[in-house]
Amino acid sequence: MAIAPRGIDWAVVLAGGSGTRFWPKSRSARPKQFLAFGGSLPLLTETLERTAAVAPAQRTLVITAQAHLALAQAQSPGVPADQLVGEPAARDTAAAIGLAATLVAARDPEARLLVCPADHRIATTAQFATAARAAAALLDEDPARIVVFGIAPTGPATGYGYIERGAALGAREGIACHDVARFHEKPVRARAEEYLASGRFSWNAGIFAFRARTVLDEIARQMPELARGLAEIGAAAGGSGFAATLARVFPTLPRRAFDHGVMEGAPRRALVIPAYAWDDVGSFPAIARARAADADGNVALGQLIVEGARDNIVDAGDGLVALLGVEGLVVVHTPDVTLVCPKERAEEVKALLEKLKQRGSAGDRFT
Repeated sequence: MAIAPRGIDWAVVLAGGSGTRFWPKSRSARPKQFLAFGGSLPLLTETLERTAAVAPAQRTLVITAQAHLALAQAQSPGVPADQLVGEPAARDTAAAIGLAATLVAARDPEARLLVCPADHRIATTAQFATAARAAAALLDEDPARIVVFGIAPTGPATGYGYIERGAALGAREGIACHDVARFHEKPVRARAEEYLASGRFSWNAGIFAFRARTVLDEIARQMPELARGLAEIGAAAGGSGFAATLARVFPTLPRRAFDHGVMEGAPRRALVIPAYAWDDVGSFPAIARARAADADGNVALGQLIVEGARDNIVDAGDGLVALLGVEGLVVVHTPDVTLVCPKERAEEVKALLEKLKQRGSAGDRFT
């Protein structure tokens, strides 16, 4: 008799980003993953509702910043308190994912993990769960694989990394699967158009599946300094000294992205290409993909009044925004800061934050 696939054992939600491209709505005390953008729920809660279709809250880890731990707890119903982990310092995704794998491996080294950022929007939970089962099937066939989700591109986007597909592996759960040929950085427009025209590239969704032991072995091989720190943290897991060990060791870990530190050098990489609508909610134009526009192409959160204005994106907060004869703008109103910029420059908002930081304490209350 055939044995049914084991499926995903643990969901891991990464909720540690700073959300600088959503300033001034996103602040250091409450970054974007804790806000609702075009939906009724904060992005973190929305993500957890989605991962519940893959693994229950009792087998879910949330990795966030120590400063945001109480906020994450309030937005993570059902997740046990000891499975919400606050990073004492920002060390990027290799350390965050390695920490999650270390904590799960202390319970079950062969556990299959699905790692998801907290700030994505995915249209259909059922399709997301199907993609997770496809990834688990690939892990059943080859425990040494690390699987990454790729999204079929809808245009020559320059804000995403790209994955070049290699040999076809056939379909799992009705979803196309491939080996990964190579990863590519965020391209300039001309190169993105080449990628799109070739038909060989997918957007890198930053969603991964792997066995805990596999990813820790890869970290040991490629990032031994990180592996040593994680081993020390893992030895304290579940004990009374865990918090102190995490606070002492984690800030010393190397700061590197998981893609660069692990995935690019992993020998057994696979790709699944789920057929769902995906958005990484990277900057304010994402609001236009979540909300319907009026007859003149204006998209609004909150109260907006217009006269002769078109193709604008507005977040009015608790106030009212009035637009007269303007087009192609992003307008974000908060009690203490109002942002106005052209839509095509919305990705550059974090440059304004750098200017505020240069003001020192004079700019702190705005960040």
